[in-house]
Amino acid sequence: MLPFQMIAGGTFTVSVSGSTASAVEVVCQSQNPPDFIVAKSITGWGEANQAQAVEWWWERSMAQGTAKGIQQSSHATAPAMNTKFLSSNGIFTYDTTNPPTFTALAATAITGSAGTFVVSMTNTGSIAVGDWVRLTSVVGERQISGYVFQVTAVTVNTSITLGYMASSGITFGADATAAQVTKIIPNRMYPRWAYIANITQATQAVVYFTGKNDFTVGEIVSFRVPELQNGLTTMTQINNLQGRVLSVTNSSTVSSITVDIDTSGFTAFAFSTSLAQLEVSPAIVVPSSSGVVPYNGSATIAQQPPGTNLLDSFDNRNTRVIVFGHSCFDTSSFVSTDGDTWMWQAYKYDQYNGQ
Repeated sequence: MLPFQMIAGGTFTVSVSGSTASAVEVVCQSQNPPDFIVAKSITGWGEANQAQAVEWWWERSMAQGTAKGIQQSSHATAPAMNTKFLSSNGIFTYDTTNPPTFTALAATAITGSAGTFVVSMTNTGSIAVGDWVRLTSVVGERQISGYVFQVTAVTVNTSITLGYMASSGITFGADATAAQVTKIIPNRMYPRWAYIANITQATQAVVYFTGKNDFTVGEIVSFRVPELQNGLTTMTQINNLQGRVLSVTNSSTVSSITVDIDTSGFTAFAFSTSLAQLEVSPAIVVPSSSGVVPYNGSATIAQQPPGTNLLDSFDNRNTRVIVFGHSCFDTSSFVSTDGDTWMWQAYKYDQYNGQ
């Protein structure tokens, strides 16, 4: 009998933009954390003229976020190998029901007034593309303090981009000069509500979000848009209205839904800009009830017999995740090639005699 059991495995593709690699997350369907994790480069191993990492491993006696591995130097005929230890941004695992907490990082500017929404940071920590961050103590754009955004681009120790916010078309009067940025890992209970970045004035309103949404076509959603004070206006006419989702967009930079609510005569959507409005609740869209799926945007149901969008009031989609940090693919001038394929395996010991 083997002293371990394999609990998961597969392949993933590395994403490198310029000389910056992104972290990779894989799902490990197990209630218990793995005891041994290994990843090996399939396409990069032995590749001539390319200095890069070719293998990483982690064992339960090691600290979370560390990793040990092998890097190969660039050589046309016989690439040389050397060992490497990562003290951070290596390999770690967590359960989404009890995710790790992260220390707030300082931002020196947010160029969001023109819709770019780039957050300047001298230390981006473990933030990677696809991660969620919460902005707090924002100076100059305090209306977005407390909001959560999804990251669409990272330049390590330089900046992160909040592309979903930028694609919403919303603009502010001035840039932020300081903020605190905290990485968070959201719970995966479904269905979930979403932060509103903007709502268009149209016969069929388009609602933009600060990160990818998981609404579905045909689902009924409801709006929570609080009233502003001190003469400030926003689209309060849509508050508590229900609408059917006609289409859903979740691209690399755009997250939106189109609903069957005519907002062409409503007040334009806006954020609070007054310091007196800091305790105003954020504008959100919440799941209201299940519709039919698929729904073709008219009175005709495209499926017979019709199905429902939401099978349960709450669906527990939490799982265990293994993260291969960006340093696994970009460290000490050993940068993987964009599109490289890696294999990974995770094991759980039947018996463990260590500490």
